Amino acid sequence: MGIAYTVSMDARRRIREKAIELGFEGASFTGVEPLDLYIGEVASRPEMYAWANTDFFSTLRGASPAAKHPWARSLVVLTRNYYKSRFPEELLGIYGRCYMVDERKTGGEVSARFMAFLDFLREEGIEARFDDEIPARMAAAKAGMATYGKNCFVFGGDSMMGSSWLECIPLVLDVELEPDEPSVVMDCPPACKDRCIEACPTGALYEPPKMNPSRCIAFHSYYGADITPLELREPMGTWVYGCDACQEACPRNRPWMKSELPPNVELESKAADYGLGALLGMDLPHYVEKVWPRFFYMSRRSVDRWQMNAARALGNLGDPANVPALEKALTDNPHDNVRALSAWALGRTGGAAARRALESRRGTESGPVAKEVSHALDRL
Repeated sequence: MGIAYTVSMDARRRIREKAIELGFEGASFTGVEPLDLYIGEVASRPEMYAWANTDFFSTLRGASPAAKHPWARSLVVLTRNYYKSRFPEELLGIYGRCYMVDERKTGGEVSARFMAFLDFLREEGIEARFDDEIPARMAAAKAGMATYGKNCFVFGGDSMMGSSWLECIPLVLDVELEPDEPSVVMDCPPACKDRCIEACPTGALYEPPKMNPSRCIAFHSYYGADITPLELREPMGTWVYGCDACQEACPRNRPWMKSELPPNVELESKAADYGLGALLGMDLPHYVEKVWPRFFYMSRRSVDRWQMNAARALGNLGDPANVPALEKALTDNPHDNVRALSAWALGRTGGAAARRALESRRGTESGPVAKEVSHALDRL
């Protein structure tokens, strides 16, 4: 005798149809057994994932949904296309696309759709809970909603021209639903030639499908050392929050990137608030009111990390027009890490004006800032 599922196939169909009606790409189902493949990968490289497994937050804890939530009987995994509109050109290469449309703090259309889906489940007599510790991509593949790529992202198959511009949202349910057929496979086309791995500027992707998060640009933009390590500064380029390099290089993503999409009017109206110059010179109210609600992985107290990232990005642009802003940050900013990276950026930009700005601080700084001023002048 097979398993007796507590919710009918008709209910599964209604759940799927509601998800699509609300604008999600789809919904699939899986059990709450441990995600053994994920657990094994993390356990085999503990030094790379210690930051993601603490008492405060643990993907390993989330990888065993039934142990964490004894009432759990199944998972439903939603997928959302976060690339439905064109992103402002001036923000590309600075912010990862998924972060620019993250509404978890700001509210908006996506949040309203998600809340409507939860309300629908309750009307069906199903209690659901979102748990951000559950490894979302692995849950989506286990639910048959996506396949893996060499860059560790998951791809949507028939959805979104098979691209990876999607968010996976697992929900823990208190009813047992028949699971879908898993698709935990790597499905890259033979002709891709490891382009994602070649495109990774810092070598975080070191073999298919293996990634060292401690070298990832996204990790270092919001979780890394207080001062960006020297060897990563140039490879990080102009990214200040996240990175899309491996996704942009992927042949499977190109068709969607070339498709005709409407502009994101809301983002365009705020793009000036998120520019590199605005970040470097922003005060705390600008950060807390305009930047943090959308890009909230860094604390409200971490305005200095944003300014440091902006200084590094401006240095990598190498435009002499940015020297005055970098000189002001080197002279006036109260944070050592911002002044240190401003000095580095001036040295990387070069030119007579940058040299004068650095010379003016020789002998007046101490600690890491003095070290960066000296190194920048040596470089010039």
